[in-house]
Amino acid sequence: MKQGMLLFLFLTMSVLVRSKEKFGLDLGIGLKAGLTFNKVNGYGWRDVYKTNPNAGFFANLNKRRIGIQLEALWSQSTMVTDTSFHGVYAQYYRNIEDSLINGSFKFQTIAIPILVNLKLTQFLWIQLGPQFSSNVSVLDKNKILKSGIDVISQNSYDVIGGLWVQFGGKAPVFRVNAGLRYIWGISNINNLVRKEVGPIR
Repeated sequence: MKQGMLLFLFLTMSVLVRSKEKFGLDLGIGLKAGLTFNKVNGYGWRDVYKTNPNAGFFANLNKRRIGIQLEALWSQSTMVTDTSFHGVYAQYYRNIEDSLINGSFKFQTIAIPILVNLKLTQFLWIQLGPQFSSNVSVLDKNKILKSGIDVISQNSYDVIGGLWVQFGGKAPVFRVNAGLRYIWGISNINNLVRKEVGPIR
């Protein structure tokens, strides 16, 4: 099971610290918030997008055409079971006499993306880079699994690609930005499969 598609829509507010003009560097520090549209790919899980919040802060250092950005983000994601969940994970299921459709888990994640910023136009940047995520809590709202069973592995690794749009002129002190990201999970986040068959290579 992989978190194969994760879309971020966000708005940010940043304070720009202008370095000496001869270096042509912009140092930006700011806050961001938005919506996450996540979809989990895997047998036993519904192939649907769910909407959840995200928030965090960032710092970037950009030259004229290239830069780097470091972030710390909190986000929430939702996983929804399908009709095959019971058969696949029966040994972990609380009540094996019933099938389960549309049961859900919500998990909260702290992520650290490290991004390269590539400038396309005066107001538009491409962002690319890796992301390390740590899943800090899981809510089994429907009480699907037996006590003490964790459905999500603690850590995961992702790859990010996205667009960053900057508003408000060439170099204002305060900036408003908007963005769209696609995040592809390269780690198997299914902790149940890991317990059953060992590490997945």
